[in-house]
Amino acid sequence: MDWNAQQGCDDDVRRTMASGAFHQALETLVQGYQQAVVGFCVNMVGDSHHGEDIAQDVFLAVYKAMPRFRQQASVRTWLFAIARRQCLKAMRDRRRRHRLEHERQKTIAATAHRNIPETPEDDPERQLQLVKQGLTHLGKHERALLLMRYDTGLLLTDVAHILGISEASVRRRLARALRHLREVMNDAA
Repeated sequence: MDWNAQQGCDDDVRRTMASGAFHQALETLVQGYQQAVVGFCVNMVGDSHHGEDIAQDVFLAVYKAMPRFRQQASVRTWLFAIARRQCLKAMRDRRRRHRLEHERQKTIAATAHRNIPETPEDDPERQLQLVKQGLTHLGKHERALLLMRYDTGLLLTDVAHILGISEASVRRRLARALRHLREVMNDAA
């Protein structure tokens, strides 16, 4: 996504919210960011249908939060902070509801293990599959950090603002998360 092209959308949303036309601001925001938010949510939770549902919840939460938006952050940063919170909440709620089912799935997966056939390393589809699979084995905070930076393309300053930490802390956490992802992918290969 070309974030520089989104600046016009961000400016329109700010102006519209400032005038109190929240419904119109939401429409502009959905048109400009729907694809990016859906992609972030789908990758965050690892399920397309659940991710799409969460993305709808994100825009509902954004609409409800519009009167309280103080415009201290960019619209993009504000939006993805809400998306991150909604994803983490949905993951936590889903985990609570499906704890027993999850334990059964682990037992089934452990007993029905199959060897993955070796594939050439230059197969981009296989590499993408390994990355997606590796992301599911990371903790939710590491996954969110990697997706915010590399999937949505947020700048380090934006990620730092969303997480409320310094850019240096973001760099360190990104390095640790990437190392962990590589370890997970090497174990899976």
